[in-house]
Amino acid sequence: MVRTFQALSIKSKVTLAFIFFILIPFSVLGLYSYNQSQRFIQAQLLANSQTTAKQIKYTIESKIDLIESVSNNITYNYRLQQFLGEPYSSDSNSLDTYFNYAAPLVNYAMLFQKINIQQISIYTNNTSIPEGFGSFYSEQKIKKETWYDTFMASEKKTLWVLNTIQADGSELFRYIQKMISIEGSYLGVTIVDVRSSDLLEPAESPNIANQPVYVLDENHKVIPQGNNDTLKALDKVSSSLFSQGYAKESGFLYVADTLKDVQHVIVMVIQLPPLLGSLQVAANLAFILTFIVLLIAFYFVLKMTLSKMKTSIKQMDLAIETGFKPIPIVRKDEFGVITEKFNILLNKITLLLSDMIKKETMHKDAQLIALQSQINPHFIYNTLDIFSAKMEIAGQYDVSDAMADFGKMMRYNMDGHAKFATLSDELRYLGQYMTLQKVKYGDSIHFRVHVPNELLTIQVLKFILQPIVENSVKHGFAKQDTLDIDIYVSQESDLSIRICVKDNGAGIGTTRLNELNEQFRTSVYLAKGDKDRESIGLGNINERLKLFYGENYPLQLNSIEGQFAETILTLPYDAKRIEENDNVYRVNY
Repeated sequence: MVRTFQALSIKSKVTLAFIFFILIPFSVLGLYSYNQSQRFIQAQLLANSQTTAKQIKYTIESKIDLIESVSNNITYNYRLQQFLGEPYSSDSNSLDTYFNYAAPLVNYAMLFQKINIQQISIYTNNTSIPEGFGSFYSEQKIKKETWYDTFMASEKKTLWVLNTIQADGSELFRYIQKMISIEGSYLGVTIVDVRSSDLLEPAESPNIANQPVYVLDENHKVIPQGNNDTLKALDKVSSSLFSQGYAKESGFLYVADTLKDVQHVIVMVIQLPPLLGSLQVAANLAFILTFIVLLIAFYFVLKMTLSKMKTSIKQMDLAIETGFKPIPIVRKDEFGVITEKFNILLNKITLLLSDMIKKETMHKDAQLIALQSQINPHFIYNTLDIFSAKMEIAGQYDVSDAMADFGKMMRYNMDGHAKFATLSDELRYLGQYMTLQKVKYGDSIHFRVHVPNELLTIQVLKFILQPIVENSVKHGFAKQDTLDIDIYVSQESDLSIRICVKDNGAGIGTTRLNELNEQFRTSVYLAKGDKDRESIGLGNINERLKLFYGENYPLQLNSIEGQFAETILTLPYDAKRIEENDNVYRVNY
């Protein structure tokens, strides 16, 4: 029996443990379902109570919206604002406006509304308007109110003042709204008064749940009403009532919801049904004891399984310490499979370590060769500097400058592995190249650069301009003795950068021009022989442009045979458009 159990897989062992230690015992503990049913009943009771509380809340908030709507209709009435903003004069039509429009406006608002508003008052800062009709008053009458100074100093346009005690002892809600003209002038305030009993009537009336509903002020103080025992319990309810919206205390369920703007809280109180006495307690105790016993049983099963796992881990540690030697496989369950996979992993690690050692050795050899190869360029730079200095001493300044520029060009070619350089560096490199060409052609060749200073710092691909200029020099002298090469750099309306290399050489025929442009667009190059070898350099530039900037940025040629030829490069640029100005960087050779 023991051997059969040990031969089982871990999955089978866990399944058997679940059946004997969890499934069967928990089937016996049917009384536990009673506790779950009680929770379900309480959850349903909570959901129903929250729905009823929300219905009461929405009814009261609808009244609040109506009050604010009535106030808005009066406060934002343009004709009333004109009347309050102008000096009152009995000689003008002010009296007619007062009697025929301003006063009736307030009276109609009192009559045609769905809530019992007690009074609508307008307190104006226009002292020339006489008080009257129970609606228009001077603002001086409310300046001693406790809320006045704070409200006027704030940026708020509306305010609810709560629990204003009247002469008859009743409570009053007061909605206050600043009256500001279209021009931004302060004209006074509109105040709408409504009794607390009218506004909160839905909370005090019987509800569909037939449960008592109470109202708490902004300080969470209960407004006295109803059963005194319930009120005392409500005063002691925990703060979770206001953070979670419900709380359970002393056999009561409390459901709360906050009214917007007025900051009052409506609370519904529901008495929870009593639990089943001693039987429920016995069931809970039995559940706890059974749960503890099952935990102990599971502990021993897991301990046995984990002890075998620890043994396997020790064997793995030993294999790692002894040079990745394979672990002997003595089991057929999942631990045996893990051991087999671990041996495969050890074998792969051994191979990878061997490969890493070989690659590290090759890398160090390559570093040594690279360090040795750096000696040669520095030797060349120093030798060129010696020749340049010697030529300068001999008075051959042109040759000296050409050799110095040649040394700088070599440094630019060999310095680093960056793919990009600033436009300024590329143009400087071209200038050094043209210095070498002037040694051969002298004053027969002229080179000029026109570029706004703002564009000198943009990043461009290295070595994209020199092959184009070299191509112009090579073919430009075919049928003439002098050659002018101009480079124009500008920013286009679509914020791209346009670089144009133009020469006044022999140009390109129409057929050949169309053929080259098609090759640049499709990246299909048809070499015809040595005479077309120049297209290889331009094709290389074209492919680099399309590789780094995208297929929408090919090289483009434009020419009229016998007059000029120009090569156009278009590069993307995300900066703001640079307006045309005379601040242009120019280079002349």
